[in-house]
Formats: sequence, C-alpha cells, structure tokens
Amino acid sequence: MRWALAPLLAAAAVAAAVVPVAAVPAAAANLSVPAHPRFASSAPYGTWRTGAFVLDNDAWNPAAGPQTIWADAPGDWGIESTQPAGNRVVMSYPNVAENFSDVPVSTFSIIRTGYAESMPAGPGLDAEAADDVWLNGRQIEVMIWVDNHRQHPAGAIIGHATILGQEFSVWHRGRIWTFLLNHHQAVGQTHILGALRWLISHQDIPASATLAQVAFGWEIVSTGSAPMDFTISRYWVTS
Repeated sequence: MRWALAPLLAAAAVAAAVVPVAAVPAAAANLSVPAHPRFASSAPYGTWRTGAFVLDNDAWNPAAGPQTIWADAPGDWGIESTQPAGNRVVMSYPNVAENFSDVPVSTFSIIRTGYAESMPAGPGLDAEAADDVWLNGRQIEVMIWVDNHRQHPAGAIIGHATILGQEFSVWHRGRIWTFLLNHHQAVGQTHILGALRWLISHQDIPASATLAQVAFGWEIVSTGSAPMDFTISRYWVTS
C-alpha cells in the first residue's frame, strides 16, 4: 500500500530496457539470481515489459535498501531484497502487473489470478504476498493478502467476506481496502472480481468503478537487514 505517494512515484517510474546480468552491481550478484536471466535490474524502478505484463522492482520507498529483480517470464521471476531490521513501514512492492484502460468493473464476468510464490523463512521477515488492484485511474486501491508474515493491514476491520469458499477479514483506511485471507496460501487463485463485487454491494466503492491495473507481488517491510530471496514459479490472469 503506497498511500498518496504511490501515483506520483508510479508516474515517475521509467521502463528500463532489458539489462544483462553483467550490468547488475557486483554486490547484488549471488546464487539466488540465475546466471543468465532474460531480465535483471537493481534500479529501484527497474521494469521489463513482456507481452501484456510489466515486471517492476518497485523499491518505491526512498529509504528502501538494496533490491534486485530477475525474470525469465511473468510466471518465472524473483527478487533478492535487503531491508532494515525492525522496520515497520513498507519498503517495496516487487510485482508483475497487467494494465487495463479503466475498463468498467461491471463489464467483467471474471477477473482471476493464479500464482505460486515462495517467501523465505526467518525471524527477520516482515512481508506479505498480495494482489494489488487499482481502480478509477489509480485513485482506489484494493489489496488481497494471501500469504502474510507479521504484517498488519492499515485501518480497521469493516466486515468479513466469503469468496468462493475463502474466508477474509476486510479492512479499510482512507482509499485502501484490504482483504486478509484467514490462512497462509502460497499457491492458489485469487478471485478479484468477487472481492470487488463485495465492496460494491456494501457501497464501499462505486458501482461505476473502473479497472486500471491488476498486480501480484510482495510488500516487503523488513528482512532483518539480511538478503532474502522471493520467487514466483507460476502466474496468470484471466479477465
């Protein structure tokens, strides 16, 4: 969740060309990054466009520590991130995203993602894997947390939702709504349209809401000041 700073930072991001692994600083090179990925970058906003998708390092917080993204495909990528121990605010959201031209949510019969992700284990980890859905030209943010490790959604619980058998608590603060799954799920599907329809039916977001972007990645708060590796081995979007 990037609050009011997010649209400004996103607008400032410049898509980077595919960067050879040799261009990644030596400090970032290690066994966790494949020897010859199709894309690698340690730039805070290093991005790679491939087909309908954009992969983004998105180390958006100015205080973020070193982070390297690598990718061979939208469903085969990862990052190594080093974020301060004891930190309590989000430093980065490395992600894979598909952009939409503010298409009315009411015109969709399905918006669904499938994923397989892996986060490191350790007492220093503070992060969650989540879909990040932007509406109305990035004025409304809806997050769906599926694998949470020591994170806490912003705001307060406004309800509970059952979406195709999955149980969520629903949180709200400002222009951000968060669906928090009641268990860890590193492999699965996210029924985004069901979440949006729940918000519309409860008059939390307007029925006229439009879809700007669907993304999936990790909000990383802390790695205990040690490098930690996160990977995606499958990802798809159906809409």
